[in-house]
Amino acid sequence: MKLIAKVFFLILFGTLAALAGTTVPLVLQHVAIIDGTDAAPRSDQTVVIRGGQITATGPASQIKFEKSARVIDGHGKFLIPGLWDMHVHIAGVSADPSWSKDVLLPLLLANGITGVRDMGGDLETLLSWKRDIESGKFLGPHIVAAGPWLAGRGRKTPEQFPVANADEARAAVRELKQRGADFIKILTLPSREAFFAVADEARKQGISFVGHLPLDVDAAEASDAGMHSIEHFYYSDFALSLSAQEKTLRPQLLAAEKKRDFTASASLRSEAVASFSSEKADALWNKLKTNKTWVTPTLEEIYAAGHPAAVPLDKKSLTFIPEPVLKSWRGGAADDPASSARVNTLAKLAENDWKLTGEMHTAGVSLLAGSDSLDEGVIPGFSLHLELAQLVKAGFTPMEAIHCATAGAAEFLGRTKDFGTIETGKFADLVLLDANPAEDIANTRRIFAVIRDGQFLDRQALDLMLAKAVTAARAVRSEK
Repeated sequence: MKLIAKVFFLILFGTLAALAGTTVPLVLQHVAIIDGTDAAPRSDQTVVIRGGQITATGPASQIKFEKSARVIDGHGKFLIPGLWDMHVHIAGVSADPSWSKDVLLPLLLANGITGVRDMGGDLETLLSWKRDIESGKFLGPHIVAAGPWLAGRGRKTPEQFPVANADEARAAVRELKQRGADFIKILTLPSREAFFAVADEARKQGISFVGHLPLDVDAAEASDAGMHSIEHFYYSDFALSLSAQEKTLRPQLLAAEKKRDFTASASLRSEAVASFSSEKADALWNKLKTNKTWVTPTLEEIYAAGHPAAVPLDKKSLTFIPEPVLKSWRGGAADDPASSARVNTLAKLAENDWKLTGEMHTAGVSLLAGSDSLDEGVIPGFSLHLELAQLVKAGFTPMEAIHCATAGAAEFLGRTKDFGTIETGKFADLVLLDANPAEDIANTRRIFAVIRDGQFLDRQALDLMLAKAVTAARAVRSEK
């Protein structure tokens, strides 16, 4: 059976590759276009694609194309740009590259994710995948990657680069730039001096830096230092930067964390939320806008972490997760008092993340859609659609949520000429839906087809990709 399946996939992807290499255009006719920039869908449109690029788009009555074109009837369908998950881990942390390429890349693509920002993983593996994907050797999402994150403690691993001081932090920035990292990611740092050394060295090297806020650096300082995006609210202790009691609470929280007094830490974080200052918030929102500092809320990840029993993980979705990862998800909260306390804290404070997301959005702060995939209960591909729903829950319209994962991602990456909207000259990375996502954001999950680099992957092809991912995930189980 496995041999038959393997031959089937080779035939499928061989055929797709052959089609991609032809000059026969692909035409999506009579489709409604939604790209997160218009007040309403543009109905009865035609999009012409050739060689991985959109070559024409406009009202169906006005667009001409060759008789030899492959025409897809788009009546009743809705076309959106390919989605970007701007916070994933696909080659490190819980995602072992030995299996993640065959499990996670098809899982992402089959869910309409045509691009990802990897926030900590094996850099050489990620760059290798990136080269092979961009050269057409195999199908997968576009990848931008940090490689290993900078950390103030721990051992050196493919996803972690520990630094002990400011000099080591500078050297790490230079090394990662030389190795081909697209940006620098901070997880933790040993001191304020190390943080500002990263900021200064990144500026000198012409590479952006992003990540968690260190506990001894507030959001305004990080923004002024040039941090391109701040990841998470809870893990970056955003509430401290907005607290009227910040000067008192921040040193207390630093001391509690140093002692690993999690009970005190949880209490102090609750105090920070309770002492929210609207004046400080207004000042910070203005600073983030002025400095063009982006924020990635990762609401779905926080929801899953704080409500493990409520996460909608059905049996079908769990088949994509290898047994070793499932085992790590099952352990912890029930057996370990510290993990249980952490879950309870996240559950109590998660509401603040929705509040901050809504306030930032209303104020005009730029936000990204990222799911922190493969954190507990967060399944790549599916999780971005849940993140879009969380953004809507926080106050976004469906169109605004789609913008975060499309045109917003392109703007953040400086790639607006390449993708993010459906226009002539842009990459043919698109998702064709069976229902209108502007009416219900859940309709982004109703995928009829994915177009990746001009290749039309219909429902049958996508289902084959998903079946391949399940087979690869089961193989990991059998080996452990």
